[in-house]
Amino acid sequence: MSNGSDPLRVVQLSFASSLEEYLERVRALGAVEGHNGDVQISPTLQPVLEAMHHVLAGGEVQVNIVRGGQPDIFRELQHRAAQATHETNALNQSSGNTVVTAI
Repeated sequence: MSNGSDPLRVVQLSFASSLEEYLERVRALGAVEGHNGDVQISPTLQPVLEAMHHVLAGGEVQVNIVRGGQPDIFRELQHRAAQATHETNALNQSSGNTVVTAI
C-alpha cells in the first residue's frame, strides 16, 4: 500500500474478459464520475463502498434496498458478475495457480 511518498506506478493485472466487461458496464452506468485525472466514486455508491470496507475489516452491516432499480439492468449486472466469477474460477483451475481476479 502506498503511503503517499512512493512514486506512482502502473501495474498490470490479469482479469477474465468477462470481468473487464462487467467493470466497464458498471463504469458506464455511473459508478465513477469525472474525467481522466479527476475521477471519484459516485456519491450514491460511496456509502455502499464504505459498508463493504466495514465488512472486510471485520464489521457487520445491514443492507436495505429503498427502491429497486430497473429489473433488466439488475439482472444483466447479476449475470455479468456470476459469469465473471465462473470464468475466473475456470481460468484459475486450468492454470494450476491463481492468475486472475474476480469480483
